[in-house]
Amino acid sequence: MQDKARRHATLLRLVRHERLSRQEEIVRAMKRAGFPVTQASVSRDVHELGLVKVDGRYVPRDNLRVAAPPEVPAAVAGMVLEAEPVGSNLVVVRTSAGTASTVAVAIDDQRFAGVAGTIAGDDTVFVAVRHRAAQRRAA
Repeated sequence: MQDKARRHATLLRLVRHERLSRQEEIVRAMKRAGFPVTQASVSRDVHELGLVKVDGRYVPRDNLRVAAPPEVPAAVAGMVLEAEPVGSNLVVVRTSAGTASTVAVAIDDQRFAGVAGTIAGDDTVFVAVRHRAAQRRAA
């Protein structure tokens, strides 16, 4: 397990300091760092570490901070904890407990370009987007 922990630590360091946008780039960077990885092992590591793609590059999920568009009231923006693009037409927005409906209504009221609609639970909002550009803006 020590090898896995060292590999994970190296991968986290690499994605924090380099712009790695594809798993094959991660494989090359990890090999340069002395780890004989494959695309399959990198894929597992990416999943286990919770790395996500933001603006076309891998980043640790804990680095995500959501900046709400200026049109969203500050009180509502404060309810948003994180936003994560999922697939090509969905953004999952995590909110404080019990505030997802308020956040969804605020998103719907703003009529953001490219947003098809929202579905709210207790602390999660699914934002359906029409294309990747809208997904990047929403996340």
